[in-house]
Amino acid sequence: MSLQPAVFLDRDNTLIANDGDLGDASLVRLLDGVPAALQSLRAAGFRLVVVTNQGGVARGRYDEGAVDAVHRRIAELVDAATGIERTIDRFYYCPFHPEGLVPEYTREHPWRKPQPGMILQAASDMELDLAKSFLIGDAPRDTESGRRAGVRTVIVSRDSDRIARAHADFVAADFTEAAAAVLRHRNEPFVPQEVTHTQSRHTAPTRRLRLRTRDEGAERIRKAVLELTDELRSERNRRRDSSPLRFAATGLVLLSLLTATFAFLHLGELEAFARWGSAAVLSLLLAIVALLIDRR
Repeated sequence: MSLQPAVFLDRDNTLIANDGDLGDASLVRLLDGVPAALQSLRAAGFRLVVVTNQGGVARGRYDEGAVDAVHRRIAELVDAATGIERTIDRFYYCPFHPEGLVPEYTREHPWRKPQPGMILQAASDMELDLAKSFLIGDAPRDTESGRRAGVRTVIVSRDSDRIARAHADFVAADFTEAAAAVLRHRNEPFVPQEVTHTQSRHTAPTRRLRLRTRDEGAERIRKAVLELTDELRSERNRRRDSSPLRFAATGLVLLSLLTATFAFLHLGELEAFARWGSAAVLSLLLAIVALLIDRR
């Protein structure tokens, strides 16, 4: 199966209007021109993937269920406007933040932009061709994430200082212009770059190009994905091993073994054997229930 190009999309103030943490799906409002622009990108053969930091989870302002609800609402609004089912292929988000209030989420993470983790994970999951892909975002952390992943970047902004700090390949005043820039440049060869720029709102940056072979880029991406996978596996293991429910289940299993031992010590006393045996079975069942809940 051949790799497919994608457009990675920041969420807040790129697709929807949102200046702060948003955990209420009823407040989702698409920005002007977004559905039509997404439809044009889909028609050109791009997969569409949202990659968004959601540090509000770490700050305790809403939970991951609220993030999922917001994403379902975005998908519903976009699909209703385009008439295409699943216009946006997938949503990736990072709930971690090093200055959070919820201990489980208070840490740095390779998915949190400006790190490229979400893009690399999507490329691995969906078999995407990063050399032919783009990222559209409204902040320097978005474009830095895209550059680190090896995709071309578009900054959506009218702020000259933000544009200067973004070091993007292309500049757009709104999402419609951003999609047009992607379509206009999609057939250009992939050339990783270092950027020096003095540009107006409607001009692309002046670029100092640094050539790199396709094989070198693919090897860099492969290593980054492997590092990310190892980090995520370690994170899952840490969370799973430190789960209170797993500790409780371990304790219940030990209690079950202890009570079963007492039961066998009273084999000659039917009533005592039944009492201790029932306690052992009950403890084991509770341990199984705790483990099932923990897996969910």
